[in-house]
Amino acid sequence: ADNSGINSTEDVMSGETRHNHPGYLLAILFLHEYWVYLQHSNVLGNPLLQHLDRQYGIALLKSNRHWSIAGTLSAYWARETLCVFLCLPYLQTLSQQRGSFTKTQHLILYSIVYHTIKSRGVRRDALNRSSPRFGIMRLVIDKFYTHSSAEVNVTTLRLILQGLDTFIHFCIVRDLVLSSHGSLSYHWFVLSMHVLFVVWVVHAALNQLFRCSTASIMVQTWHSLTAKGPEIMQNSKGDWENAEKENSSDDDSAETESILSNSESSSSNDEGSNRINQIEGGEQRFVVRQLLHHTRVDDSLKGRQGTASSCVDKAVRLETAIAILAAFFMVGLGEVPLQSLSTTFDGGCVPNRRGIVSLSLHAWILWSLLHGIWSVFLRSRHLQQSMRALNLRHTSSTMNFQRSLVHMVDLAVMIGIAIYVVPPEEKWKMLLACTLLTSKAFLQSMQVKYPKLIWKGFKAVEFVLKLAILRMITDLMGADSAVVSSILAILWTVWVVSTPIPTPCEVSHQCKNLQADIADAVFLGHPALLSDAWALWLLPYSLKERWRSPFWTTLLWPFHYLVGYYVCNYRRPLFGDRASFFCCDDVYYGQKRMQNWVGSHFGRHFVTHPRQVKANIEAAARHAEKIGVKVLCLGALNKAESINGGGLGVVKALGPQRRLSVIHGNHLTAAAVVETIYQCFGDQKAKLFLTGASSKVGWAVAQALRDRHGYNVLCHSTDLGRRRYFEENGFKAASTLAEGSGYSKYWIIGKYDMDVTRFIPQNATAVVFSVPHPLVSRQDVRVIEAGTLHMDLCRLDRPRVFANKLKENEIFACHAASVVAAYRLDLCGVSRIDEVGPVDPNEMDGWLVDAKKLGFSVPQYRPVLDARLQHQLIDKPPVVIVGAGPSGLTVAAYLSQKKVPHILLEAEKDPKRFGSWSNHFTGLEITTQKKWCCLPGFPMSDKVFPSETVTAEEYQSYLKQYAHRYALNIHRGVRVRSIERGAEQTPFMIKLEDKQLPAWSVVVATGKHRIPQKNTSDDIVSKLECCRIPHVHSTEMSDDVIWSQAIQAANKGRLCVVGFGNSAADLATMILLHCRAGDNQSNGEATIHIAARTIPPVFPRKSSFLRVDTLGYLVRCLPGFLQDFFVKTLWWGIPSSRAVNSAFPSHLKRWNKILGRVPVIDKHGMLATGFQSGSLVGHGPISDITEGKEVRFYDQPTIGNHVRTPMPGTKIDMVILATGYQEDCVVEREDRLNGLYKCGFRKSDCFLPLRSIGEEAKCIADDIATSYCA
Repeated sequence: ADNSGINSTEDVMSGETRHNHPGYLLAILFLHEYWVYLQHSNVLGNPLLQHLDRQYGIALLKSNRHWSIAGTLSAYWARETLCVFLCLPYLQTLSQQRGSFTKTQHLILYSIVYHTIKSRGVRRDALNRSSPRFGIMRLVIDKFYTHSSAEVNVTTLRLILQGLDTFIHFCIVRDLVLSSHGSLSYHWFVLSMHVLFVVWVVHAALNQLFRCSTASIMVQTWHSLTAKGPEIMQNSKGDWENAEKENSSDDDSAETESILSNSESSSSNDEGSNRINQIEGGEQRFVVRQLLHHTRVDDSLKGRQGTASSCVDKAVRLETAIAILAAFFMVGLGEVPLQSLSTTFDGGCVPNRRGIVSLSLHAWILWSLLHGIWSVFLRSRHLQQSMRALNLRHTSSTMNFQRSLVHMVDLAVMIGIAIYVVPPEEKWKMLLACTLLTSKAFLQSMQVKYPKLIWKGFKAVEFVLKLAILRMITDLMGADSAVVSSILAILWTVWVVSTPIPTPCEVSHQCKNLQADIADAVFLGHPALLSDAWALWLLPYSLKERWRSPFWTTLLWPFHYLVGYYVCNYRRPLFGDRASFFCCDDVYYGQKRMQNWVGSHFGRHFVTHPRQVKANIEAAARHAEKIGVKVLCLGALNKAESINGGGLGVVKALGPQRRLSVIHGNHLTAAAVVETIYQCFGDQKAKLFLTGASSKVGWAVAQALRDRHGYNVLCHSTDLGRRRYFEENGFKAASTLAEGSGYSKYWIIGKYDMDVTRFIPQNATAVVFSVPHPLVSRQDVRVIEAGTLHMDLCRLDRPRVFANKLKENEIFACHAASVVAAYRLDLCGVSRIDEVGPVDPNEMDGWLVDAKKLGFSVPQYRPVLDARLQHQLIDKPPVVIVGAGPSGLTVAAYLSQKKVPHILLEAEKDPKRFGSWSNHFTGLEITTQKKWCCLPGFPMSDKVFPSETVTAEEYQSYLKQYAHRYALNIHRGVRVRSIERGAEQTPFMIKLEDKQLPAWSVVVATGKHRIPQKNTSDDIVSKLECCRIPHVHSTEMSDDVIWSQAIQAANKGRLCVVGFGNSAADLATMILLHCRAGDNQSNGEATIHIAARTIPPVFPRKSSFLRVDTLGYLVRCLPGFLQDFFVKTLWWGIPSSRAVNSAFPSHLKRWNKILGRVPVIDKHGMLATGFQSGSLVGHGPISDITEGKEVRFYDQPTIGNHVRTPMPGTKIDMVILATGYQEDCVVEREDRLNGLYKCGFRKSDCFLPLRSIGEEAKCIADDIATSYCA
């Protein structure tokens, strides 16, 4: 043990050592740690020493010796890291059991990681010749500030970290002394501490006397060692002497003045490298921050510096390797690294053959794990891409052979461990490991492109399994494995430090000088949906089909939201411009290198976080400019007008001196769209509806389609100014998508708008160039994607791994434009091409011609057939639907979905009138909410119908939209006289006024309210005419004169309404509202008399949170007797319903059963209050009318044919007949077996009749479609 310089700690503890010397290595470590402890304590508590170090650091920064600072600090920290790492095994004797560690050992692990982070940070600052706010170089050199709360926090954190670092070294010294307590070496430790303290005091006094810190000596040494390397900034001997003189300044003001004066004197020699920007308000006390500002040193002088940079890299590699080893052994294996340093071995014990095999197997597993850690964390992936671009990589066959050989050895080692090492009860772990390795080898041999995430999962499971096996065999082998582990750890560390393969941090700056690493064309896109993140994580996915989100991603929406929020808002600020995107694909297309960058923001962030999105786009452009990319193409919303003005904002952010070409690719996109549309429609003078016409591509497409091919284009825009601009240039303009539904079934979709899904007609043809398009859910629409091109796969040097969710041979036209722009740069010999303005229709064809030269092509699509030709191909007569009300429209819509030819016949000539809804009085409001009035498949839009309810006029507008949405063929002004049976090929003949129409099936949907019933069963109209009392039916209340007469009669108390249904209740309510809103012309309050034969139940439309239509939706599912019971319960349970019921004479008949009738709904709550206040007076039916215009009512029960007491007459000036409607059906009964149907005549649903229409229409359409397609 003496010969090796190492003593066993157990022997020391037991007092069995033969010498009082602890061993050379331990002695050196102890003296080093005690010296570092004293030095750190002095730095922490001695302001004068801090001042000396800071002065020298400022002098070096002024001379642009950033690499000298980085080299000194990294070497110092590497020495500290190595020493504390070697102390770990000597402190293990204080632990009671294996796998547990002392607090000091945990602090050492923290210290190793802490110093590694600092070294990597100071190297980054040296590369950039600047240091950010929390940069390591700035924090080390700058002094402590307390002028703001943020600076106080930073100062406090710095003091805590320095104090903790000092405390760690104190703990190491303390534990080393305690571990030797009771042995002779303990006295040596105590004596050496006293001697070293005296030496250190003398050293510190000399430093103060000569005003020369240890740091200056280290920097001088570092500079002399690296002086032979190429220097970015050469300084003369006089400059260095000036820096030494400035080092002796006493105060900050002298430092600042000397630096500024030197900067002024040297500005004429090298102005770019010595530029100092006055930041932080220009205060001179922030001199370190001024010297480390990112604009002080010119960009051309930044980067590596020969031997100095290489030495820093080796120091950082050493610290990184030590940190990885410490974490791997302590966390993974549960033991300290280099444990053999503190272990005594019996030199006479030689392992047998079985032991040698076991040690060999142990060594292979340990080395494979360490090699895996190196390949993941310490090997640059970027360099591999560069080498591949330079054709320096091995061939695929060589790599496959090497991979197969490693798999074979791995499998053999697992089998050997199962035979020689592992006990029988643990062999299941080996079986699992063998199964995993075999599966991995089998999958790789299939040469199938599995997602990268799957391979990472395989490797993670393999790593964990091997780690568990290694931990198990380490416990079984004991001390012998410690020697092997120590030797391999040392060899691995030496290999990591000396290997020529650079780390990711090193290669990121080296690759700027490799021309092969610079991409010719970069396409910058972004994910549309949050779930599209899996398209990046599952690379490479199968490119045979387009990528779709897995079904299980819906359950992970909180995770997707957090990921999206992080990458959009924090990834770039934390990690720089390089983190503003993900490089997902890197291939050569012909002679051009093409990369696919995906921005670190999603589609929703353009609305929620537009500033962060703009910053990410500009950061990606800055990075592209920095590394020398030739062409940057902005894709999708990255070129949105609201974000950067179609790319103008990016051009402005880069400045006029940029070399990067910025394009949006819209010229090629517009040309591809126009050619695709012409393929589909040819020379047909088609009518096209264009959404997104105000965009650059949309406007160019509209002009080209009209001027070149003569198409009639209706341009859509919600902006009034845009529509005026369209009209000024000779285009028709539409403000809503509903107008496009009525204009044409051929749509061009240039804007992502989910309302397009609602309004595009049934079985329409849509040419889309918006990404993504909104018609995924509309399976009936033929979608033609015009924004994509096909590429020549033979020109690719290797298959793509990411294609923006497209197939392997598909590429977005704007993406292909980046390659075309790179081609034009070489062809025209220009340095830059900018395409960020509007699209010129005369130039866009040139882009398409160049794209075809490069192997891109427009996809071929079959032409769109004219609708008349499609009908000529069908040999069966169509289905005829009589009536274009809600029932007829719903049946036709279902038949349209099933592609069954049909014709709608409507007697009304006005295209704005549908069914009987035009025959009601003015101002009629539908009783139920609009959600219960919607027909199937087309809900009412809140933008068009913002109110909770709709009027009859609004409902007719909705029916018009519905007819356009399903492209219904309505023949207006056609009245059907009769329907007769026909022959076998034409089952029915429809007789019209001037011709006959064959039909396969007939659906009569004229409705129950087609014809008003303008008289009562006792001929009340004749009595009114005899007495010359004005009377009108409720459907005639559409004239202002009639409304004025009714209001005047109500004001006088002389208005009578015959009937008490919903029409009567609505009319009475509206007249009372008009009377109260206007000037009352009578002396008393307005009064309306209501004459009714039977009294229906009256319910308020809304009571508290309950709505009567919602309750009706639930009650309609109950049996009939339960529905009657529920209605009666509400009738007698609601106070307002009881009040209305008691306002009518008690002898009048009440409803006992519903029988398909609709209860009266008090929409505004005025019926109950009106009856209670006397504004509404309930009567029985009219019994007699006198010549003096007095009306008598049956307000008392009769005895035989006589009334008990004759009632006095009531003066009436006007009568409104709200006596309902009667059916208008051309057939008496339906014959469903032979194809004759009636729709909308049922009386079974009294709660939501419009909803029942949809259910009935669906059954009829299904039956017709079955027979028609048989």
